[in-house]
Amino acid sequence: MNNFVFDPTLKFLDPERVLFAASLGAGQVVADLGTGSGFYTLAAGKIVGDQGLVYTVDILETALDHIAAEARLKGLRNLKLFRADLEQTGSCLSIPTGSVDLVILANVLHQIKNQDFLFTEAYRMLKTGGKLLAIDWNDQPSPIGPRPADRIKPVQVGELAKQATLKQIAMVPTDIYHYGLVFVK
Repeated sequence: MNNFVFDPTLKFLDPERVLFAASLGAGQVVADLGTGSGFYTLAAGKIVGDQGLVYTVDILETALDHIAAEARLKGLRNLKLFRADLEQTGSCLSIPTGSVDLVILANVLHQIKNQDFLFTEAYRMLKTGGKLLAIDWNDQPSPIGPRPADRIKPVQVGELAKQATLKQIAMVPTDIYHYGLVFVK
């Protein structure tokens, strides 16, 4: 397993650096679940290029509208945006089974009550050999993010992945406020 520690020179995450560390490349298919502002979606769209595809999923229509506008400004035509509640069974069935190279769960796990279901759904989407990238807030006090008591610890993420039969293969470099874990199907 490759182990990277945080980079203290980074004040905040660099999404392209994180995605490259998770081995994202041109032509791949990505599912960014709970995309929020599109921080990772837009970087993934740039990396996978015109031959790739990024499924961009969020519950907020306003977030998706913002991402669509940003994608137009950046000339990205490889995003497929849709609204879904990640806690509802069948909400992501628009993403075909076994079609995704990388599922991104970034700063979303602390908001999800049914985390087991989310990992099972991520497993369903992934190709054999596909990866799940989980990025979330660590215990470091930060000016933004969830309350420390609401943050999900890396060991909890590892247990959820293990229950979904995903195997941890790496830690990716982040900033002082986050951790990044990579699992494989």
